[in-house]
Formats: sequence, structure tokens, C-alpha cells
Amino acid sequence: MANKQAVLGSGARFTGKISNAKSIEINGYVEADLTTEKVTIGSTGKFLGKVDSELVVIAGEYEGKMKADSVWLTETSRISGEVHYKSLQMDRGAALNCRVVHNWTKADAKKAEETNETEEVQEDNTEKK
Repeated sequence: MANKQAVLGSGARFTGKISNAKSIEINGYVEADLTTEKVTIGSTGKFLGKVDSELVVIAGEYEGKMKADSVWLTETSRISGEVHYKSLQMDRGAALNCRVVHNWTKADAKKAEETNETEEVQEDNTEKK
């Protein structure tokens, strides 16, 4: 398979470790650790385990620890565990019962500090006028 896309159909069960998949779509039950560029958990899908991905789209159930650049939770998603993200989109109806953490890198934190300092200096100058 040239593009390394994997699909687990509805009713299928998998337990183990998933690697070397560029993209995976889960419509069945998976208990695994997963590293991939994109993971989609369909409305009939249930995933238990660790996910490390650039893009995660969830319409089904997820339980575990996730690290992702972008996370999209649809209206039918149900999430528990821990989600670390840089960008989060959540549709009305999505259920979150988890720890949610925005992934700040040291560079992002330093940039935010510099921005805040600049804003404070500008506010001080405005107040003095």
C-alpha cells in the first residue's frame, strides 16, 4: 500500500501496537498504542490506549492519553483520559470527561511572555498620556 492507510471495520477487534500507518480509520474496537499522522475514530469506533498524531478526528469513543497537533471532536464523540493539543475544535454535543492540556513549547511560552511584556509597556505608555 503506497500511502500506508489502514482501516479497521465496524465489528472488528484489535489489541496490540500500531505503527507504520500514515493514516488509520477505526470503526471497530482497538486497544493499542498508536503513532501516525492522522487517526479517525468513526462513530462506531472505540479506542483505548495512547495516541501520538498530527491530526485526530473523533466521532466515537476514546479513552487514554493523546498528544496531537490538531484535535477535532464531533458531536457524537465521547472522550476520557488526557488530551494534549495545539489546536482543538469541538462540536456541540461532544462529551469530554478528561484532562485537557494545551501543548505549549518553550518557544511558544517565551513568545507569549514577550507579547505580554510588550502589551504591558504599551498600556503603561497609554495610561501616562
